[in-house]
Amino acid sequence: MVGLLLDIVLTLVIAIVAVVFLGVFRAMPFFTGLIGSFILQFQFPGLKDIIPGESRASTIALIAIVEIIILVLTVNEQTGGPMVKFSCIMFVGLIMALIHNSYECASWQKALFVTIVYLVIMGIIVASNLDSFGIECDGDRNLLASIIVSLMYAASLGFTLLVILSTIWGKYVKLHFSEGFYTSYDKVGMVIVIVAMVMTAIICVVRDRLELI
Repeated sequence: MVGLLLDIVLTLVIAIVAVVFLGVFRAMPFFTGLIGSFILQFQFPGLKDIIPGESRASTIALIAIVEIIILVLTVNEQTGGPMVKFSCIMFVGLIMALIHNSYECASWQKALFVTIVYLVIMGIIVASNLDSFGIECDGDRNLLASIIVSLMYAASLGFTLLVILSTIWGKYVKLHFSEGFYTSYDKVGMVIVIVAMVMTAIICVVRDRLELI
C-alpha cells in the first residue's frame, strides 16, 4: 500500500515537473500569464473580489482575462513575437530576482559568469518558444500594435537591465565598495534603466512607422 502511494506521488511529481518544463520551453506566454495572475492578486487584493463574494470565481475570471489577452497578442502576427519574448524575459528575470539571496557574487568573475548564464538561459527559452509558436517575423504593425510592442520591448529591456545591474552586479558592488558608492551605483543604474526603456520605446515606434513609408 505504501509502495503504491509512493508511486502515485512520484508520478504526480513527474507530471508537475513535466508541465513546468512544458510551460518554460514551449508555452511560456500562457505559463507566465498564470503566474502573473496570482502575482496580481497578491499585489492587489481587490482583484479577489472581481465577482463580489466569490474569491475563487474571481481568481478564475482574472486568469481567464489575462490568458485571453495573452492569446490575442500571441496569435496576432503584429504582436506575437514581442509577446513571446516579453513573457520569457519576464519569467526568467523573475526567477533570478526570487533566488538572488541563494548566491553571492564575491568576485567580478562570478558576477560575469552568472550574467552570461542568465542571458544564455533566457536566449534558449526565447528561441524555444518562438519555434514552438512558429513565429519568424513580426510583420508590419499599425500604430496601436507599435505602441503595445514598444511597451513590451521597453519593459523587457528594463527588467533585464534591472536584474543584471541590481540583482547580480549590485551584490558584487555592495560586497566590495562603500555604502556611499553602492548608493550612487544604484541611482545611476536606475537612471540607465529608465533612459534605456524610454529610448527603446521611442525607437520601436519610430522604426515601425518608417517601415510603413
